[in-house]
Amino acid sequence: MKKSTLTLLLVLTGLVSMAGSIEKTYYFSNYKIHESGTYQTIIFDNTQQSAIPGEPSVPYQAIVLLLPPGESAETIEIVGEDEIPVPGFFRLYPRQTSRPISVDLPGEFLCNEAVYKINANYPPSPAGHLMTQYLNGYALAVCSFTPVKYNPTLGKISYYSKVTVRINTRKSSGSSDALMHLTPSEKVNGRLNNFAQNPEMMKQYSIPRSSSSDYQYLIITPTVFQNEFQSLINHYNGKGITCQIKTTESISATISGYDLQEKIRNYIKDQFLNNHIEYVLLAGNSSLVPARGFFCYVQSGSGYTDSNIPADLYYSGMDGNYDSNGNHIYAETNDDPDLFPDISVARFPVSDTSELRRMIHKSISYQTNPVPDELKNPLLAGEHLYSAPMTFGGDYMNLLINDRTDNGYFTHGIPSASNTIEKLYDSLTPSSSIYSWNSATLINKLNQGKSFIHHLGHANYNYMMRLYTSDITNQNFSQVDGITHNYQILYTQGCYDGAFDMAGCVSVKAVTISNFLAAGVFNSRYGWFDEGTSEGPSEHLEREFVSALYNDTLPEKHIGTLHLISKIKTVPFVSLPGEWEPGAQRWCHYCCNVFGDPAMEIWTDEPTAFIPVTWTGNMDTDWNKAENWNPAAVPTTLNDVTIPNVPNKPVITTTNTTFCHDLTVQDGSSIVVNPGKSIIVRGSVMLK
Repeated sequence: MKKSTLTLLLVLTGLVSMAGSIEKTYYFSNYKIHESGTYQTIIFDNTQQSAIPGEPSVPYQAIVLLLPPGESAETIEIVGEDEIPVPGFFRLYPRQTSRPISVDLPGEFLCNEAVYKINANYPPSPAGHLMTQYLNGYALAVCSFTPVKYNPTLGKISYYSKVTVRINTRKSSGSSDALMHLTPSEKVNGRLNNFAQNPEMMKQYSIPRSSSSDYQYLIITPTVFQNEFQSLINHYNGKGITCQIKTTESISATISGYDLQEKIRNYIKDQFLNNHIEYVLLAGNSSLVPARGFFCYVQSGSGYTDSNIPADLYYSGMDGNYDSNGNHIYAETNDDPDLFPDISVARFPVSDTSELRRMIHKSISYQTNPVPDELKNPLLAGEHLYSAPMTFGGDYMNLLINDRTDNGYFTHGIPSASNTIEKLYDSLTPSSSIYSWNSATLINKLNQGKSFIHHLGHANYNYMMRLYTSDITNQNFSQVDGITHNYQILYTQGCYDGAFDMAGCVSVKAVTISNFLAAGVFNSRYGWFDEGTSEGPSEHLEREFVSALYNDTLPEKHIGTLHLISKIKTVPFVSLPGEWEPGAQRWCHYCCNVFGDPAMEIWTDEPTAFIPVTWTGNMDTDWNKAENWNPAAVPTTLNDVTIPNVPNKPVITTTNTTFCHDLTVQDGSSIVVNPGKSIIVRGSVMLK
């Protein structure tokens, strides 16, 4: 047995156990060697390739370890045992940079020859960047390590089949402050239990009890909009989710902070701390509810820098302030930014009351009046991304189907056995030219009814899925009206299509017109992919989003929470060499935002249970008054309706379409549908 110990002194805010350390042992076996021209890659299950761009790529294991309460990670020790040589001579593939999805410039193959001439162990340190991050009050040590040793000059590889990671900890004010954010939510605790690699440590934390003041859903909006949310509030009250509204004007006048963004975040933190809120809706465009711009740099080509990435993560991560050095450049690496979102945050990027009313209507209608027989019909759209090497978005989209272990991590996917999955992919023709689908084909398919659109392709602030902002009209999507076909949801990895700080943003129009999208996930700046592969930072986030949606043990359906989980699951990969700084995974972590209602539940199956409601007419004859029904709720597609013979017979007067599932009209009773009004019965009609 050969044993090797390497101690890395990485000083951060961190945590400790009773002995001043916590340990976790990882095991490695059954490696694979992948050949790529004159280069090779060594692969282990559940590891992801990484390196500084141009240097030899090696597999890294993610570390996510709960720390004792009130403590933070100080240093990390990597202890390898049972070193096993890999026979052969190897020139490991140099890691290439990620590329913006919508920048098709000639790429430069990176290879740092100086590194390949080193006659010593590579990498010089087996660990990535050690950090302490906080999730709903729990402190976690997040890092990564490689079990591989590589001598570039000799071309020799060995690996440790057993690696023990020891995290040394210390008391810290940041970890003590984080304890205030512990929540009584069983969903949160279950999520953490599924994510941490040492969930038994949760027993050391004292979970607070719920209080009478607790509520779940906070709406932040300008005063001009504050009276528009009653239908949304009623909807969630019926689901046991209580809501409160706070205006930006009130926050500005009463809450301390450097600017309105900081005041809004301070108010959210107060409500999270004292009332354990779980959802926040930012109801307004970037002028009405301002976004916080984050800084990030990515080494790719001549480098990409943006100091104003609109990032609603600022309102979701509750620890620290994203500006620890006080220079008002937010989320720099030396700010120790909070990467774990604690609250599900989404935005209605609306500019006026009409847009707001449409978004509220689409969210409620999508959840309560689903059109049957199309809730398991997703569309996957992939475009040609790059030519040298040839890279197609369809290869990425395929990894959203069924359970996958590709590229070193496991994700659940859309079950192909129980879904009708349609693919719209660019491809190579037999003559080696490129077939590309067009916007007319896409519009036609969407007007036939799709449950969810997944897209990877080129985009800009005024262009996505080969549609310009001018193409996003009610006429073009006349059948996607919530009646003929369901409103749809889109997840796109494209660049800039979610740049809601820019006039004419294509995704803003898609969610605010009467038809088409009920919600979506978009990038406010570049999305990123790895050329010649089926992996990339944007892809990783979307795979984790889909995995949470189809998780067979802890399914999540709320779009804001799915987005939150996708970021939680990708945080360890921000610690990889080449991702900490510079890094496209960090960039995507910042720029990926949700437009829609954070608590909106996504349909993945046809409804099978229908709640019976009975007409009482206790107040009058108006079908659309909850007080006339038992239980007191206006029927939807999810209700079986019975109309008994009572004095006040129901009359349908609303301009909106009325829905129900089964409709039973008892002997002697009736329904009056006034001229120009309508009722849609999704099930059957019975006269008794």
